[in-house]
Amino acid sequence: MHPADFYIPAGEPFPVITGIVSQIAVTSGVMEIEVDNVRYRCSPQQNNIVDIKPINRISCISFSDDFAGWILAFSRQFMLNAMKGNKPIKIRELLALMSYTAVTLSSEKMSVLQQYYGNVAESSEDLSDRLDMTIFCFAAVFLHLNIVKFVQLSISSDPERTASSRPAYILDRFVKLLEEDVQKEHEVAFYADKLGITPHYLTMVTNRYVGMSAGKVIAEALMSKACQYLRNPEYTIQEVAEMLNFSDQSSFGKFFRKHSGTTPASYRKAAR
Repeated sequence: MHPADFYIPAGEPFPVITGIVSQIAVTSGVMEIEVDNVRYRCSPQQNNIVDIKPINRISCISFSDDFAGWILAFSRQFMLNAMKGNKPIKIRELLALMSYTAVTLSSEKMSVLQQYYGNVAESSEDLSDRLDMTIFCFAAVFLHLNIVKFVQLSISSDPERTASSRPAYILDRFVKLLEEDVQKEHEVAFYADKLGITPHYLTMVTNRYVGMSAGKVIAEALMSKACQYLRNPEYTIQEVAEMLNFSDQSSFGKFFRKHSGTTPASYRKAAR
């Protein structure tokens, strides 16, 4: 992505931005950002890391005159290509991350991340050949995963997150059921029945905690399995479709393209 992609002429409305991975570190001044209809005030002292996922919607962003910071932004497809299809974050951890957009990290962790941001900036100065591009991709992924790690640590120490509640219990049970059954069961009604609740209530819970419908959560879990199998050259695409309980290879291909923007064959080729 180019900085010009984020340029908005004076007087024009802010366009809704979605479908990107963006991680912002605030080092001075103030940034105000609205994500999924929630407004965050970010400064070096509070909410100094903002973690935007592809499903999030940025509807407003503004900066104070003395703002300074680092912004890393790239498409979901860039991350898939750079990771070569590997998904080191488990679905349960990913769902927890979804409900945290802004967190406050210690000055020590921020100093570490600023060094990593600097490495990304330095490696992006010359992308004239394949080796330079590979170095840049590794630097960007290294920064991204370290931010994820620090955010996870912040979540685990959040008393509100660890406090027990019925909705949180339902979400945890739902994720466990997904790990067991998602290869065979793709419908919200199946999981709602297992949990003894209505599909509508299950979607209310997932929307509250992870900002997406229950159907979308199922699709994300299914995509994780699909990517895992596609990286294994021993399976044909038809066999992957059968293992994931799709009626045929065409149905699987349509599902995969809808949720990734690419075909299973193209994904497999890029992941090699």
